[in-house]
Amino acid sequence: MAIALPAHTLTEQQVRLLSHIAVESTVRTIAADPELPWKPAEVDAAVKNLLMATGTRTASQLVAWGTAHRLITATAQPCAALCADIRLPRRLDRVLVGWVGGRTAPEIAADFDVTAATVRGYGKDLRAWLGVRTQIQASIAAVLAGLVLLSDIDPTWPAEPLHRAAPRGQAA
Repeated sequence: MAIALPAHTLTEQQVRLLSHIAVESTVRTIAADPELPWKPAEVDAAVKNLLMATGTRTASQLVAWGTAHRLITATAQPCAALCADIRLPRRLDRVLVGWVGGRTAPEIAADFDVTAATVRGYGKDLRAWLGVRTQIQASIAAVLAGLVLLSDIDPTWPAEPLHRAAPRGQAA
């Protein structure tokens, strides 16, 4: 029996903000959304509050969290990772796991004992392998394609990819 993820407790405004982050909206676009109450100067604080509410550290981990909860269901543009059976080289796989786990480039660099510039190069290679343009889209694609385990996003979650996990509140 698959273990279900705990239900999220986000408000409708927080889910809408998460959707904006997933498509990489600008602060101006978020502030202009009539369904959101924030002025441009308040958007950063709203994002920080969303990170705290979800227990995530970075935007990449936040969108992976949202994808695991099925609040984000697609990448902003079609990508290769969702159309093919991709097997990443070990280094790129570890970078991807770092991204969805909320690790920053300097933290990943320390894990590999390389420079942050080298990690940025790995990130460029990884985005090319996945067929995406940004780290945010790579995180979404990784969860949707089952390239990372749910436990990579949150260690308390099941060690299985999203496509094998039961939806919240349902048995496998």
